[in-house]
Parts: sequence; C-alpha cells; structure tokens
Amino acid sequence: MPILLNRQPWIWLAIVILSSLSLALWANDDVNSTTFRAWLMSAMSVDLPQEWAALQQRLSEHYVAWRELLSGDSATPTRVLLQQSGAWLLLLIPSTWLLRWLAHTLSEQLLTLHNRLLSHNIKYQAWRATTHWLLSLAPALPWLILAAIFIAALPDETSSSQHSLLPWLLLYVVYRWLLVFSDWFLLSCYHRCNVFLSADKSNELDDAILRYTRLATLPWLLLLMYQQWLPTSLLWSWLLTIAIATHWLITSFWLHEHRTVLVDQLKQWLPEQADPVLDKSKQSLVLSLLSPLFVPLLLTLFVRDFIAQLLSDFSWYKRLNARWFRIKTKHQLDEEQNTSNDDISEDYQRWFRDSDDDELELPIIDTGLQQAMRKQFDTWLAEDTEENALLITGEKGIGKSSALRRLGRSLQKEHDDLQVHRIRVPAKTTQPADVYALIGQALERDLSEGPIALAKADDELPPTVLILNKAENLFLAEVGHFDGWRALLALTNTRMKQVYWIISINNQSWAYLCNVFGREYQMRNVIRVKRWSQTEIRSLILSRNQLSGYRLSYDDVLVDARNNAQGSMRNAEQRYFSLLWDGCRGLPMTALALWQQSVRTKGKKVVVSVPTLPSGARLDHYAAPLMFVFAAIVTHDNLNYEELVMVTNLQENVVRFALKTALDSDIIERGSDGRYRITVFWYHTVLSALQRKNMLHE
Repeated sequence: MPILLNRQPWIWLAIVILSSLSLALWANDDVNSTTFRAWLMSAMSVDLPQEWAALQQRLSEHYVAWRELLSGDSATPTRVLLQQSGAWLLLLIPSTWLLRWLAHTLSEQLLTLHNRLLSHNIKYQAWRATTHWLLSLAPALPWLILAAIFIAALPDETSSSQHSLLPWLLLYVVYRWLLVFSDWFLLSCYHRCNVFLSADKSNELDDAILRYTRLATLPWLLLLMYQQWLPTSLLWSWLLTIAIATHWLITSFWLHEHRTVLVDQLKQWLPEQADPVLDKSKQSLVLSLLSPLFVPLLLTLFVRDFIAQLLSDFSWYKRLNARWFRIKTKHQLDEEQNTSNDDISEDYQRWFRDSDDDELELPIIDTGLQQAMRKQFDTWLAEDTEENALLITGEKGIGKSSALRRLGRSLQKEHDDLQVHRIRVPAKTTQPADVYALIGQALERDLSEGPIALAKADDELPPTVLILNKAENLFLAEVGHFDGWRALLALTNTRMKQVYWIISINNQSWAYLCNVFGREYQMRNVIRVKRWSQTEIRSLILSRNQLSGYRLSYDDVLVDARNNAQGSMRNAEQRYFSLLWDGCRGLPMTALALWQQSVRTKGKKVVVSVPTLPSGARLDHYAAPLMFVFAAIVTHDNLNYEELVMVTNLQENVVRFALKTALDSDIIERGSDGRYRITVFWYHTVLSALQRKNMLHE
C-alpha cells in the first residue's frame, strides 16, 4: 500500500467502510420501502446468519470433496468431486500461459503491420499518426480484444457460472490490460510534460505500476472467490461496494504520487479559473480522492490531440483552425498596431525579397515543379515525342519565374551543346512583328517572315530551349490586340526538331484566352502549378531566417503561457505558420511579404506577431466601374492608364477616379514603368470579391 495510507489509516478505513455501507444501502431496494433501522436489524438478525451458515456448509463441502478426491476410494464420480472441490481452477495456470502467448502473438502482428506501413514511405500525416498510435496500442489492444470475447461469452444470469473459468480468465485479462494501460498512461503524461525518466527512474515506475495493479485487482479477486461460493447473497452486494471503494481509494493514492504531471496536463485543457483548485489538489488529500476523475479528462485530451494530429494534414482543417484562432484573438489583435517595414533592419529584409540577386545563395524549396518540367523536356530530348511546347500556368507569385530560372541554369550546366534563352516578354507586346523580332533576337535569326522563316532555320539551329516568361503581355482583351498571342501560337505550332518552347503565363490570363480561343486549340502540354503546402511555406521562411543568423521569438498572443517553454515555442511556431499559410493561400511571394509585415527586429532577434490581411468588407461598397478596373488588371496582370481605358470601355474620368480611389486605399500600386498592379496584400481579397461577383474567367 502506498505511503499515504500509513499516515492516517483509521481515518481512511472509516471513510471506506462508511462510504461502502451508504452506497450499498441506497442501492438496495429494501431501503426504499422501510426505514434504515428496520432494514439493518432484519439483515443482521436474519440474512447474515443464514449466509454465514451457507458459507460454512460450502467450505465443508469443499473440504470433504478434496479429502475424497485425494483418497481415491470415494463412490462419488471423479467429475463431481472435481467440481465440488474446485480443482478445475488449476486449469487457470495453463490458460493464463496460453492467453499471454496469444496476446504476444497479436502484438507481434500489429508491430509487423506497423513496420510494413512505414516501409511504404507514407505521404500523408494522417496515416503517419495512425501508424504511431498503432505502435502505442500494440501491447494493450490484444487484451482489449480478449476481454471483449470473454464478456460476450459469459453465461446469462439465469444459467449457472459457478463452475466456469470464464470469469476468472476475464479477471486475468482485465489485470493484464490494466497493467499495460497504466504504464502507457503515465509514460504519456510524462512525455507530454517533457519530463525525462532515467533508467533507474523508469524501473521504479514500472515496479510501482505493478504493485498498484496487483493491489487494485485483489478486491475483485476476493469478490469473485466469494461469488463462486455464494452466487446470490446480501453480503456479496456489500463486498461489491467495498471493492469499488477500495479500488477507487488505491487509484487515488497511486495517482497522488504523480499529481504534478497530471495537474500540468489538466491545466492545458481546463480554463485558467480551474488552476487554484488544481493546485490545491497537489497538497490536499481530500481532493486527491477525486484524482481518478482526472483519467477520463486526460484521455479526452489525448484523443482530442490525436484527432487534431490526424486532421492536421488536411487543408480545410488548417484553415479552420487558423481562422478560429483569429476570431478568438481578434480583440487582442485590434489593440496592436501593424508592424511597418521601418522596424526591420535592411540586413534582415534582404533575405526575404523576391529578386534575382545572385549574391545571396537562397535555399531552394523543392515543390516538384522543376521535376515536372524536366520530365517533359527529357522526353522530347530523347526523341520520344514530337511535342516541343510546354505551357506553365499558375497564380501570380506562385514561383513560376524562379523555377524557370533554375531550370535554365541546370539545363545549361548539364548539356554543353544546348542553347538556353530566357526571354521576358515586354508589356504589352501585342503585334506579330514585335513577337517575331523578340524571338529572332534570341535566336540571332531574321524571323520577319514568321513561322516560315523559323522552319527554314531549323536545320541551322543547335538544340535550343526558349523560355518565355510573362506571356500574359502578348494580348489585350480588345479586338485587334490578340495578334501577338496568335503569332506565338503560330511559332509553337511550327514543326521543329531543334527548338523546345517553355511558356509561362498567369492563370487568370490563361483562363481568359481559353474562353476566347478554346483550351484544346492552343497548347496540348500544360502544367498547372499547385499552391504550396504549409510545410513548404514553413521551410521557405525558416531556411531563409536561419541563413540570416537572426534568432526567432514569438509574440505573447501566439505563445501559450500554460504550456512548458519548449512546447510553447513549438505550438506558437505551428500556430503562426498555420495563420501565415491561410493568409497567403499557398503563394510564396505573398508569404514572404506577410512575413516582413509581421516581424520586427531587435538587434539579432526577430519578434514574430500575427500576420494580418485587409478585410474585404470595403470592396463590397465599391461601385461597379472600380470592380471592372480590378478585373481588367487581374486578367492582364498589369496595365497602364491608356490600356485600362481600352479594355474596360469606360470613360477616362471614370477610370481616373477608380485608379485614384484604389491607390489611396493601397489596393493597387503604380510601378516605375507607369503600369498598375494589384498589391500583394490585397491580391487575394480582390480576387475573392471578383469571384463572388462572377467577374473572372477562373
């Protein structure tokens, strides 16, 4: 028995007896129909003496049966003697050996299944979490299965179970399950509190769990023995209540030994108002009696975290979790001022600019786009296909340009005889002659005759890759301004053996062109770039931050003060990148901009706060002309004032007023080239508003 029981044994014994008697009395139907005194006198004067006499007779029968069984000269059949003496209980020894072997075999099969699942390189985190729990449940799950089988096989109340091994085997199975469960439960609590257990401490914990399990099972063993002697009796109901109370008391003492980790775990789940009560439970022995109630609460916490871990690989759950956090902390975020770029040092900010600075060796995040392009190109290079044109389409800021830049460098490095030309289409190149001149300048050929001149130069050209970036600059949504795109299609449809085309275009521009020309009549090989996952966005930010040499810390809004230091930092980091990924919609350029907007530097330390995006409620009040201007800019990626008047067919003063309103609200920006673009922070907000009004083609 734990040490606590030796401090005040008489008080605890009185608590057990009184609570047991009260529970037994209230559970008895006779108490409801008569007074307590009359019932007690009746039980003491009539029932108990009869049960005591029946118990003496049962013991006498056992003694006589054993004596006749051992002498061997009894006229009673051996089968009857074995039943009367209880010698059939000796079968429990080989039965328990068989159960242990069966449980061990099932556990080995579960571990084998776990290893097979891991060997298949599981992609989804939900499956990885499932395999992790499969490993954790492997020791206990066989005993649960055996317990369910024995419970289903127990005889009915009407039939006699006096000479059945099933109740005894069920008790043994429950004992083994309780041993495994107690070990798993405590180790999980210590692990979640980041408490390291040495080898000696772990052995002491195992010995304590074994002692607790034996003590907790002993009352039920005595109760089962008494039930075999007197199946139905008044005293048995008393003993049942005493067994329950004793089991509760032993569990309370055992959990009181580990109250620190249990209370720390509960503080993470319960509100702060419950902290005083939980702290008192560490010292108060009376409150320690309620500690078994902690077990279902902590199991609920474990299951909740497991479900969250399973769902964390799904995009909808990440967005829902991030937006729910924004709602909970909205009042705190409103009190904080947005961080300006003046709070970021230039040395740190240069690591997060989206530029072609070759002096900075920025880390490369592999999203699979470059491999997809290489697969198409290698097939053409091996002369396995005559398709020599590949179109890359994706959202603005998704990383098309950087992927094409890396692809061009790798091709030049791997193939010495290959000519790689990267061409950025100027805005707006909508005339065929300008397109022919642009391509001819890269190939050093005169292509003024168009596709005919390109076909004639095929035999003279070395193997060449033409990478055209910003192909959305080849058209305007106005009659007579699609000739630049038509000229490019004519060139790519020319039968060539030495030239391979890779064309990059904005997804909104591609969707518009597909509605104009038809999707199947333009490019046959199309790669649609997917948005980045949260893991990829996280790797992009953290890898650049590591190269910068700055140390990260998180704002108090993101940090869970009720968790331990290491767990708080990990949870704050996970929470922030969930918010960042939800805000940037998987676009790396937006993620870099949001990161700079949500951090500030103090020396060599970076303080990270909650990233914020503008609300779209303002756009709902804008007039239709302004929304048409937004739709035109999104479709073309960039437009100047004259082009906006042309493609929207609005009056000049209307377009001028719309541009001024959008510029004052920081929704659009005017570059040094005089062209208007949607700002990074407003891009998705504007996109969502236009999609709700059905003003876009995708």
